[in-house]
Amino acid sequence: MKTVIVNIPEKKEFFFLSLLKEFRFRSRVLTDEEREEMAIAKWIDEGMESEDVSEEVVYKTLRKRGVKIQRAV
Repeated sequence: MKTVIVNIPEKKEFFFLSLLKEFRFRSRVLTDEEREEMAIAKWIDEGMESEDVSEEVVYKTLRKRGVKIQRAV
């Protein structure tokens, strides 16, 4: 079995969910938190394959991608 993730505009959501149900495909809508976790996991995987970078570069990249970071003091 394969997993396919599709970004659907909100106005078309009902149409696509109906279509998937018609063809008896299992579907699930991801929460914003789940999507963020998937993105972070992808960045971690990409980072594991690249060279070492400083902590500041990591924070800068995450902020650029919209992740809010609170540093522990």
